[in-house]
Amino acid sequence: MTVTVILVGRGCSVMLSGGRRDAQHLKAASLRSSATSWLHAAPRHFPVTTVLLAVLLAARVLRGVDPDRATRWQWATSTTLHQMLHHPLGVLVGSIPWVTDGPVAPWLAFAALAVGGLEATVGSVATLAVVFGGHTAATLISEGILGLRVVTGDLPSSELHVLDVGPSYVAGAALAALVALPTSHRLRTVAAVTLVVVAPAMMYGVTDGDLDGIGHTAALALGALAGTIPALRRPVSARPARAFAVPWRASWPRPAYSPTERAAMPARWAMRIRRGIPPAPAGTADVPARPRQAWWSLPRGLHH
Repeated sequence: MTVTVILVGRGCSVMLSGGRRDAQHLKAASLRSSATSWLHAAPRHFPVTTVLLAVLLAARVLRGVDPDRATRWQWATSTTLHQMLHHPLGVLVGSIPWVTDGPVAPWLAFAALAVGGLEATVGSVATLAVVFGGHTAATLISEGILGLRVVTGDLPSSELHVLDVGPSYVAGAALAALVALPTSHRLRTVAAVTLVVVAPAMMYGVTDGDLDGIGHTAALALGALAGTIPALRRPVSARPARAFAVPWRASWPRPAYSPTERAAMPARWAMRIRRGIPPAPAGTADVPARPRQAWWSLPRGLHH
């Protein structure tokens, strides 16, 4: 049996024999608790990054489980000119999750750094606008240049039916914007080093008119341009706070009551306080609040 005695004084602690193993167990438990708390908080604080990583993983799982279906879906969401004319939003969104060559782990790390760092810097709404806007504009630029080359006879018409999918435009635009924005020194340094490493590979073939090279160059340029927008360069703390409105939540203020005061209140008052509704003033009838209407319910007066 191991006995650990800890003496805590003014800023000091003494751990006797046998405490090292217990300290390692406590440290491991603390790390597990921190990791669990981070995983629970990540979808709430980084929704854009979480969704992107989830769809990348889901697409790779589908490719391993049902390769034929994954191949059909890849061609169905390829951002060709023909499909962009008929259902642009579907192919622009559906083309992002597919990693056709190589493992998906480097793309997960790349997306987590670029999109996650940008989301931590400018917020979720601005990040969504930057990455999806860069992805859309880079796709239109690359496919437009390809179409012009086909029309002028520089390329055969078969070049219009190529597989053009992947998250590279999203990650490239986010990484360039992150480097251009004023963020923490450490995050900006890591993003800049990553950009220096990946930019030559992403821009390869741009001088030869390669479709991917043109699209990647456009995404990097658009991301850097987005980083110069004054509204994005302001610190998050200096922007007006805007929360996502949840339609079924009440916006009543929550008054602060001590446990003793809450215990002395009638049960109906305590229930209303837990729901965020202030109690009726003393000496008046405690009239129940009107039922709140959710966004999916019928308007009042149309219920049978």
